[in-house]
Amino acid sequence: MKQSLSICFFWMLFSGMIFAQTGRRATRSDIDSSPHPKTKPSTLSLVGTDDDASRSAASDTVSTAGAPSQSDTVRTKVYRLTDKLGERYLAPMDTQRLNFSNSMLVEGRGLAVSYLANIGSPAQSRIFSERSEADDFIFLDAYKYYRITPQNACFYDVKDPYTHLTYQPALFGNKQNSEETFRGVLTSNFGRKINVGADFDYTYVRGQYASNSNKNFFYRPFANFLSDRYMAHAYFLNYEFLSSENGGLTNDRHISHPDDFSEGKRPINDTKSFPTRFLDTWNHIKGKQIFFAHRYNLGFYREMTAGEKEEAEKRKKNREAQLQESLHNSEHKGHDDLAQTTGFSDELADDTAQTKEKEEPDAVFVPVSSIIHTIEYEGMNRLFISNSKSIDTCYAHIHTPVDSAIHDFTEAWNIKNTIGLSLREGFQDWVKFGLTAFVHFEKRRFTLPVDSARSTIQYDEFSTYLGAELSKQQGYLLTYRAKGEFCMAGTDLGEFRMEGDLKTQFKLMGKEASVIATGSIKNITPAFYTRHHHSRFFWWDEPFKNIQRIYMGGEIDVRQTKTKMIAGVESVQNFIYFGKAGSPTQYESNLQVIMARLKQDFRYKALGWDNEVAYQLSSDKIVLPLPAISAYSNLYLDFTYAKVLNIQIGVDAYYFTSYFAPYYEPATQQFQNQEEKKIGNYPIISAYANLKLKQARFHISGYNLGSLFITPTEYFSLLHYPLNPMLIKVGISFYLNN
Repeated sequence: MKQSLSICFFWMLFSGMIFAQTGRRATRSDIDSSPHPKTKPSTLSLVGTDDDASRSAASDTVSTAGAPSQSDTVRTKVYRLTDKLGERYLAPMDTQRLNFSNSMLVEGRGLAVSYLANIGSPAQSRIFSERSEADDFIFLDAYKYYRITPQNACFYDVKDPYTHLTYQPALFGNKQNSEETFRGVLTSNFGRKINVGADFDYTYVRGQYASNSNKNFFYRPFANFLSDRYMAHAYFLNYEFLSSENGGLTNDRHISHPDDFSEGKRPINDTKSFPTRFLDTWNHIKGKQIFFAHRYNLGFYREMTAGEKEEAEKRKKNREAQLQESLHNSEHKGHDDLAQTTGFSDELADDTAQTKEKEEPDAVFVPVSSIIHTIEYEGMNRLFISNSKSIDTCYAHIHTPVDSAIHDFTEAWNIKNTIGLSLREGFQDWVKFGLTAFVHFEKRRFTLPVDSARSTIQYDEFSTYLGAELSKQQGYLLTYRAKGEFCMAGTDLGEFRMEGDLKTQFKLMGKEASVIATGSIKNITPAFYTRHHHSRFFWWDEPFKNIQRIYMGGEIDVRQTKTKMIAGVESVQNFIYFGKAGSPTQYESNLQVIMARLKQDFRYKALGWDNEVAYQLSSDKIVLPLPAISAYSNLYLDFTYAKVLNIQIGVDAYYFTSYFAPYYEPATQQFQNQEEKKIGNYPIISAYANLKLKQARFHISGYNLGSLFITPTEYFSLLHYPLNPMLIKVGISFYLNN
């Protein structure tokens, strides 16, 4: 009954919005979301723009691509901050029209992602260059795609209150196997300088297999203050990852050859009945963050140039037009009496006039230098528990009393403090670059059990870094950035990082093209929990050497042909990996990885075909196994119905060549090497329909359709961890600016 009501509600909401959009009067939102003149009326019109966003909403590209329109981009700006120094830069908005269904998948977060079947489950990229440095609290590395950090946290600057909600309900299938995701952001400006808001994400998946559920939840209130001389950004984050663990299937043939267990009858479809290594086992990670970054700008005011005055005049006219349109709509809606009684129209006009006076100064502030301060606190803990009576038989070593309960607990916290002084780029014509110097302090504490879970030991670490950044971000032809930091005292003495990029842009066949060169040299102290870990099944204290990494690469992006090429080579000395026994091992020889990647999209009228392929070669496939080829292809039709409903219908597929994919070990939450079985050479095929109606998006998709007709059904992502069989998924997302 609940399922039927949910389907009816979903359909009524969708059909009602179509009816509402096809015959109503124009409003301010119509003007904002339709910047281009309307075409000749027709029942069915095909569209094929060049401004469609890429296939994943999780892109880290610094742009406003994916925003619904130019006017919406102006009304709602999204920012992220650079590491340590807190420089603001524009980030993409998750409002793209194409590939909404794919953005709701874990696969949609990268070209090749291995994970434990569920949304929100532990995951790792198969592309080596996409793997970030190990966190000191390595148990969080498996949740990289779902974590909020100061580097990917979003801040907003909006002219109207902004709300964005996304919900993926469980409308189809067995409720015991369902998955649900609900996330959103609500934010509003209070005047021009202050923005306050909050975002949240709740994911609850019961899983298709025994003891395979997970629940992720975070909430984050945030605020920022922006003025000419002073800027501040702050947030508080509380997060939780709860995963039910099963250790994988005991016999993979339940997936690949189900007929072997049917005894001449119909194959068993109850995936919950497939035997696993253990049951009633959980990993639970909880944490919180407090982040505050602010800066004071020293500078002067100068007169506006002719071009700046012209832009200011355009903004003034746009506001006046929006005001007239708003008053006109109020009259048509029968609000004249209310406006006359309360004086609402006069107050609105007066407020607008005052705002114009404040927003259109005769001078522009030019920052010369900045005093920068950022501080970050994070505390986290991890609990591994089990009520399974057979779990002890799955491991070779037991380091706590056999008759004791399995209760592995560890906790850690860190405080990071950065103080910097910056000389700003472009405050005079002869100042062609910006220069920043900073000092960075880190204090860390870790608590681990000793001999038994009842006694603990604490490790305290403290490090002091000196760093500098040289950058040129203004101009069109050439921009660059170089940053370095060196640990001059403390636990990480001798650690350093140097990285930089150089970019040139030019016109090619009337559109922008760019070439980027990147490089880095690092000498990194191994993460704390790869050096020290105490638990029931794994116990180590290792004096690992520092890891040296050298990377050189380049990127070519040609927008005219929708082509992007990336190539790079990385050399790693003292690489640390988790071996077959589940413990960390250091490979002291030199390890080299070569990577080449091509993204090529095609578009002809309503027909679109997006393709991406990556090639990787590891010099030692036992130490670092990687798939030679990882690929994605998406073939679709994109058209508009009744001039208001954008429809995308298509089929896509992910594929990677077979290799010794790692095994996920629940007791350490790490991906460890194995030589038991190769995984891959099986496409994950999905068919979908994405609909966009003004500020609302909908999708319905069939996931892993290949499991219905491709045999043997080897849809494994990791050793003993299959992906989900064919599922029907639906979702809705909408945003409001009012």
